[in-house]
Amino acid sequence: MGELVKFLKRPKLKNPYFVAAWPGMGNVAVLAVDYLRNQLGAKLLGKVEPGEFFAPTGAVVQKQMIKPPEPPANHFFYHRSSHSDHDILFFLGSVQPIPHKEYAFAVDILKAAKMFGVTSVYTAAAAPSDMHFKDTPRVFAVPNHPDILKMMAEYKVHFMGEGNIAGLNGLLIGVAAEMGMKGVCLLGEIPFFTAQIEFPKASLRILDVLTKFLGVKIDTVDLELYANQKEKEIEPLAALLTKEQQESDASHGEIVPEHEEKVPRSVRLKIEKLFRQAEFDRAYKSKMRLKEELDKWGLFDEYLDRFLDLFKKAHGES
Repeated sequence: MGELVKFLKRPKLKNPYFVAAWPGMGNVAVLAVDYLRNQLGAKLLGKVEPGEFFAPTGAVVQKQMIKPPEPPANHFFYHRSSHSDHDILFFLGSVQPIPHKEYAFAVDILKAAKMFGVTSVYTAAAAPSDMHFKDTPRVFAVPNHPDILKMMAEYKVHFMGEGNIAGLNGLLIGVAAEMGMKGVCLLGEIPFFTAQIEFPKASLRILDVLTKFLGVKIDTVDLELYANQKEKEIEPLAALLTKEQQESDASHGEIVPEHEEKVPRSVRLKIEKLFRQAEFDRAYKSKMRLKEELDKWGLFDEYLDRFLDLFKKAHGES
């Protein structure tokens, strides 16, 4: 671990919180944590050497030329707070580790954080849904300890009964639990079609909650302006997707099976939403709400295989 992390200094930090982020859907996590780091003026503390954890997986093209591979940026930062009993240790990674190295990397990062007295860990991630891109995103809080679950009851957050959080933004919180550290991952809701597009509105909502946990206040005006700009950029894409969906529905209108004509289109759409919800949170209640709707319209047999797949996935089957 000493070879992995190169610290520029060893400041004594006051009961520090640890806030970490890696790239993910909608760039939600990195955008939120990096904005917070900048607003607090956190200072560079050290960096992680690539070592065995990272390897180039593609090429970057600039000005019609392929650039040589560059090492990933993985940095620690620290912020001393004059208004709180807790300082903050940050970690920002530019890429996820290579497959099967994530767990070992998470352990080393948390060992480094523990050297500064960290006992609480926070990460962020994205929660894709069928939300409208102009709606206010929800925030799902997923803790690794019952005490945090009770504490979060006073915040305007939602909870995930069951499911998975891909990548280090989720894994780090699980590894923290193994190492005796409390933690929570905050997931900002994003529309499905923005998974590969920045969606700052979700980052803003995460910061609303995260700053309260950390006991800090920041100016979010710049991020709000950026969110408004991205919303304007997203609007034509959303309109195009809506148009394509409508045309697809119309083109299939003449070949809809006879039994489907008896089921309103609105019901089919609701069933799709319920399937997505059940696939996302894997909660038993979500599955039962879906089954009730299928039974109500006599569609359970039609969707039987897909419904049973929900239970296979919940037990780790593909």
